Amino acid sequence: MWSVIVGALSALAGVALGQFMQGRREAQGRSYDHRREAHVDFLKSFDHYWDMAARHNPYDEGPAPCDFEADDFDELYKRLLTVRIFASTSTHRAAEMATKELMAFFGANGKSDQGPLSSAFDEYLRLMRKELGVQ
Repeated sequence: MWSVIVGALSALAGVALGQFMQGRREAQGRSYDHRREAHVDFLKSFDHYWDMAARHNPYDEGPAPCDFEADDFDELYKRLLTVRIFASTSTHRAAEMATKELMAFFGANGKSDQGPLSSAFDEYLRLMRKELGVQ
């Protein structure tokens, strides 16, 4: 009798452990998807602003990059906040540094040396790829 009860409890414990592990794997998968999506959205936004500043022509209609207000960068900062939530601390810091360099590039109307901006962005990409397991 006791062997039947012990066998049944063992089976129930095995099922519960299996369900727990399955739920954990699903949560890790969702977490990875959120991290990946946060990075992709940040990259798209970052690229949009970088391109806008780099392609600015003084003869273009509209404001120069240095004339943009802080509110004009809301999309980029929202994406950076999402990276902060889902990424590692070091990857988020690299994204912040790249954003800081991008703002300096905007302040120079896209006419300054792109070296610091490229270096900061490359460091963010390196850490982001490492975090996501992308080669």
